[in-house]
Amino acid sequence: MNQRIVIVGAGITGLAAGHEAQRHGHEVVVLDRAERAGGKIATETVEGTHLPFPVDLAADGFLARRPEVVGLVEELGLAGELVAPRTSRAFLWVDGQLRAIPSPSVLGVPLEPDAVAGSGLVSEAGVAELRAGLTRDAAPLLGDASVGEVLRPRLGDEVFERLVDPLLGGINAGNADQLSIVAGAPQLAAAAATGGRFDEALRRQATEAQAAAAGPVFNGIRGGNGRLIEALAATLGPNLRLGHEVTGLQRSAEGWTVATARGPFTADRVVLATPAPVTARLIEPYCPTAAHTLTELGYGDAVLVTFVVEREGITHDLDGSGFLVPRDQGLLMTACSWTSSKWEHYDDGVHAVLRVSAGRTDDQRWLTLAPDELVAALTEELRVTVGLTGQPITRVSPWRQSLPQYRPGHFERCDAIDAELAERAPGITASGAQMRGLGLPACVGQGRSAISG
Repeated sequence: MNQRIVIVGAGITGLAAGHEAQRHGHEVVVLDRAERAGGKIATETVEGTHLPFPVDLAADGFLARRPEVVGLVEELGLAGELVAPRTSRAFLWVDGQLRAIPSPSVLGVPLEPDAVAGSGLVSEAGVAELRAGLTRDAAPLLGDASVGEVLRPRLGDEVFERLVDPLLGGINAGNADQLSIVAGAPQLAAAAATGGRFDEALRRQATEAQAAAAGPVFNGIRGGNGRLIEALAATLGPNLRLGHEVTGLQRSAEGWTVATARGPFTADRVVLATPAPVTARLIEPYCPTAAHTLTELGYGDAVLVTFVVEREGITHDLDGSGFLVPRDQGLLMTACSWTSSKWEHYDDGVHAVLRVSAGRTDDQRWLTLAPDELVAALTEELRVTVGLTGQPITRVSPWRQSLPQYRPGHFERCDAIDAELAERAPGITASGAQMRGLGLPACVGQGRSAISG
């Protein structure tokens, strides 16, 4: 049955929901207070560089082995623009040196202690802890717990802090000791839930995933992820209304009225694809407990600084995708992506393009720095880590309150939010990164399932 659906939020979740609603023949409008669609996805020029392409200022790729984004890209006619990274080789900055991440590994968990022993990343005692922990019989994980609670006994503190936390904590701008393993690292949660030897469970999982997979682990879009936003916005056309801040929701005889400063919109259903504080404000009159749960969800602050420098201005060969920085190394940066090495479409043959990240929930030093101070500090760290000698051109992209922090029990809290909405505010759905997944595939999947179930 054709319905009138109002979607609040024009990030990737809301745009995917709008696309799905149109595909099913519903009357849809997507509202956002911003003047730009895409939310935390942005692909823009780095002024002053004369690069012949724009650069992603946030996520530059996505998991290809999940079908959500790949399927959407195909529907939008962009399948021919999918690209795979040129390399999967990555490093860690440890004890004043870039050291290759041991292979094979799953989400930072190494499967071969001998490879770790030769890496220089941890001590002999740390390797011995890893060897014992991987092969020790463990009881199955029941329910949820933090990544640290589950993995420290299985890997040892050194391996956890040097290999796992830089990846899982770093990409979330948080701390893996506080991250829900079910919500933040489902592959590791599934392996732990089987019990027995952890290495055997991970190997089975990796073998099954490889057998089922066709193609690369990751994809990007030639020209940047912003092209996905542009394509979705184009399909929505006038049904995408930017500069429309939603001020409230009211029940009506026809369902719901969505109030904005530019006038009301009547809806049979409302999808809230907005950050947790916005969703909480809108549902609080009807679902106070769910609203309170959302207000207690923490967010991480992060910043990404794009560096563009002539290739001869860096002494390192940049043969890889980049490096991660464990928190005990004391650097401001948490990661450095060698973007022009990683992606062919960011290589003009002249420049090195580096994307440097900083910020964790327990390290907010970047917030105290003016932009020029931040750039100066990261420039010095690039001089030390990759031998930056040239004069870079930079672009600073701050992402305040951008990364929801999934604490243990996160999905149970999401279930409770869904249940209260269904009971007390039927027709309203909460969706987006604060609910059931941060990455592009998870957000696209949530947006589409909010429409089609």
